[in-house]
Parts: sequence; C-alpha cells; structure tokens
Amino acid sequence: MKFFGKPAARKVKSGPVIKRLLVRCPSTAKLAVTGQTIDEQLWAAAKVKTPKFTCPHCQQVHSWSKKDVVLAR
Repeated sequence: MKFFGKPAARKVKSGPVIKRLLVRCPSTAKLAVTGQTIDEQLWAAAKVKTPKFTCPHCQQVHSWSKKDVVLAR
C-alpha cells in the first residue's frame, strides 16, 4: 500500500533572483530589514549612497553602507 506518490520535480526558476537587503543593528546585533530589494546579479556593481532606516529592534535611526549589507531571500 502506497500513501505517497513520487515527489514532483522541482521547477527551475528562470529570471532575476531578487534579494532583500538586511543590515545588522549595532545596538542589538540582530539583522534588520531595510525595506529595499535588488537583483542579486546587479548587487556587485550597485552603488549605494549612505541610506538611513529606523531599526525595528532598537527604534533608532541607523545609516549603513554596502559593506554592512547581508543579502537574504
């Protein structure tokens, strides 16, 4: 008796891989969402001015640079 069939083949995604930009809060060391996204292939060539955001963890305004960013799904 079989309860499960064969697993469906995974679909290969085509097109851009969009990533969220996360920055580590200097006060709590937790990753915070900046509210910005980027195509992963464009990230290496992207120029980032010094943006600011209000941290959801400590409620302070942080500025960040490209080297501070962690790309996430």
